[in-house]
Amino acid sequence: MDFRQEYPVGQIMARTDGRGVDVAIEALGRQETFAGALQVLRPGGTLSSLGVYSSDLTIPLGPFLAGLGDHTIVTTLCPGGKERMRRLMETISAGRVDTRPLVTHRFTLDQIEEAYELFANQRDGVLKVAITP
Repeated sequence: MDFRQEYPVGQIMARTDGRGVDVAIEALGRQETFAGALQVLRPGGTLSSLGVYSSDLTIPLGPFLAGLGDHTIVTTLCPGGKERMRRLMETISAGRVDTRPLVTHRFTLDQIEEAYELFANQRDGVLKVAITP
């Protein structure tokens, strides 16, 4: 799915015949992706919020159905702790997930302040930043 071509909520709802998804993962730390993840949850669904938010996050009541959707929101930087992170790293190392499209900007360690400033202000279409020592 390419978010630049079409709003992902519409694509997800079309691909699920309007039912939505059981689990949505928000990993960008942006208000609009958090709201979109809530919009695509089917009743009883779970939103796992992994993003690092640079400003206050609000829960939009419309997408959250004011509690009527029986949704669960889980917030943590690494759900499941070290074991889940280990499994995630194994999955990526095995080539089962291609994370390259998520990295939109690369910086050296000497440029780390510039990288944080870019990410914190969500400029230049940034999704994820890679820092190379």
